[in-house]
Amino acid sequence: MTEQYRTDIQDTPRPRRHLSPKGKWPRQATGYLMIAPAIIFLLLVIIYPLFEVFRLSFFEFTGLRDQTATFVGLKNFVSLMDDRIYWISMKNTLIFVIATVILHALIGLVFALALHQRWPSNRLRDLVRGLLILPWLFSMAAAGLVWALLLNALGPINYLLVASGILERAIDFLGDRDTALWALIAVNVWKSYPFYMIMLLGGLQTIPPDLYAAAKVDGADRWQRFAFITLPLMRSILVATTAIDFITTFGVFDLVRTLTNGGPARSTITLGYYTWLVGFRDVDFGYGAAISVSMLIIMSVAMWFYLRLGREMIYG
Repeated sequence: MTEQYRTDIQDTPRPRRHLSPKGKWPRQATGYLMIAPAIIFLLLVIIYPLFEVFRLSFFEFTGLRDQTATFVGLKNFVSLMDDRIYWISMKNTLIFVIATVILHALIGLVFALALHQRWPSNRLRDLVRGLLILPWLFSMAAAGLVWALLLNALGPINYLLVASGILERAIDFLGDRDTALWALIAVNVWKSYPFYMIMLLGGLQTIPPDLYAAAKVDGADRWQRFAFITLPLMRSILVATTAIDFITTFGVFDLVRTLTNGGPARSTITLGYYTWLVGFRDVDFGYGAAISVSMLIIMSVAMWFYLRLGREMIYG
């Protein structure tokens, strides 16, 4: 019986290699060829510039003033420790990111829950949904220009607040160091909350309605259904959207450049804007690259801890 089994194995034809229709190369090669443009694009646009930033952070390079780059090791990173403006930018960036992410989550969840409910008219709900998505259609620069006019001391917002008696006198929201950063946060929240709303609304629509019906039969009120059904099933989406929001908000530049230029008195300067000032205004590419690398390290460490915590929240 054993000899017959060995004979059958020997007589079994070996599988042929998967060839293309013309039989010239394996089919896997065709797949690699199809994704080659995307890989080349990633190498040229992301990997190579990232490598150059890391390399440049160890050099002193002033670009137009001096075409030679001098290797200085960790000098640029040591200088960051004594750079007062760097730490002011760090504080402003953390306040901006934390406040923005929290407000995005709260506002996006409230609007998503409202749009997920039954409305008297589907057309009315679609109209409201379109209006709520409207801020996302603006570019950040366009939104900044519009809000620069609205938040001006002579703008319509101040006029309404003074006319209604809420304020005694007009306030230059973007020119006062006590309000400028919070005005930036408000504009950024208005501009980007639709992303959260759309993502969370999509997540809500994947929850089976039978779960809510069963909980209702068991006597669970609205808050209990939200706490024990909605939130647990939305954890993965909340973790993913918060991570994306943190990454995109941490490097904010265009809104600061459009509205405040980092002022007044550096009260709104962020790490992204400070990198631009050092690298392109002061033409100190080495030090600017060191700031960028420090941002990448901070963001990577924060995301590692956050995603690890999010994994524990999702899977227990």
